Amino acid sequence: MEENAVSRGYLQEEFRLFHNRDMLGAVTELHYHDFYKIMLLIEGDGSYTIQGRRYELRPGDIVLVSRGFAHKTEFQPGKVYERMIFFISQDFIDRSSTQRTSFSEIFSGREGHVLRPSPNAASELLSLARSCEKELRSAEFGSDVAAREDLIRILLSIGRTLYREALPPAPKDDKILQILRYVDEHLTEDVSVDDLAERFYISKFHMMRRFKAEVGATIHQYQSDKRLLAAREMLRGGMGATDACFACGFRSYSAFARAYVKAFGVTPTEKKEPSAKLEGIPE
Repeated sequence: MEENAVSRGYLQEEFRLFHNRDMLGAVTELHYHDFYKIMLLIEGDGSYTIQGRRYELRPGDIVLVSRGFAHKTEFQPGKVYERMIFFISQDFIDRSSTQRTSFSEIFSGREGHVLRPSPNAASELLSLARSCEKELRSAEFGSDVAAREDLIRILLSIGRTLYREALPPAPKDDKILQILRYVDEHLTEDVSVDDLAERFYISKFHMMRRFKAEVGATIHQYQSDKRLLAAREMLRGGMGATDACFACGFRSYSAFARAYVKAFGVTPTEKKEPSAKLEGIPE
C-alpha cells in the first residue's frame, strides 16, 4: 500500500501543550498539521524526518515543524519516550510577532528543523515549558496570560539560539534533496516525473525509488499534498474553488475535489472544517 502524507488534527484554540511519557514508541506515517509544532525531547532516542530531511535525536533536542510540513517519526516501542509538545496556531504566531520579530521564521527550516541547545539552554527551555504546563493547569487569576507569556519566552529563546546551535540533518541523498526543493519551488507548475529525471540527470525509475525511500511518499503524492495545502490557503483567502484548483496546479476540478475531501474531510466549497480532537495526535 502506498504511503501518503495525510493531515492529522485541527487546533481550535491558540495553543495546546501535551506532556507524554510512555514506552509505546511512535512510528508514524508521513503526515502534516495545520498548525506549528514544537517538541522538547526529555527522554528517549529516535528520529524525525521533516520535509525529506532526517534527524537523529537525543534528549534535550528541540524539534520545530512548520504548518504544512510533511514529517514522520520513528521511536521504537519498549523504551521510555518522554516529550513535551506544543501545538501553536497561526493566530498565536501572528499576534505574538512584531515587524522586527516574526516567530514563523524559526519554523522555516532554513537553519534546520532541529535545535540541539547547550545543557544550560536546554534546562531553561524545559523549565519554561514546565512553568507553562503548571499555569495551564491552574485556575488562578491570570494563569492563561502567564502560560501565554511562557510560550512567548520559549519562542524567543529558541529564536536566539537557533542560528548557533541548529542540528544538521543526518547524511541524506543530496540529489533527492535537490529534487524536493525544486518541486516545492515549482509546485503550481506542471512538473512531471519525466521532467525531473531529465533536469537532474537521473534514471526515472531510480529517482522514483530513491524519492519514496527518502521522503516516505511518491513524487506525485508529495506534489498533490502540497498543492492541496496551497489551495486551502487560497480558499481561506476568498478565492473561488475552481480558481484555486487551477491556480495551485491541479488540471482537473473533479480530481481536485476528490483529493480535497479525502485530505480535509470537506468539499472545497464548504466554509467550515469539522473539529477533531487532538488527543492521540502527538508523536
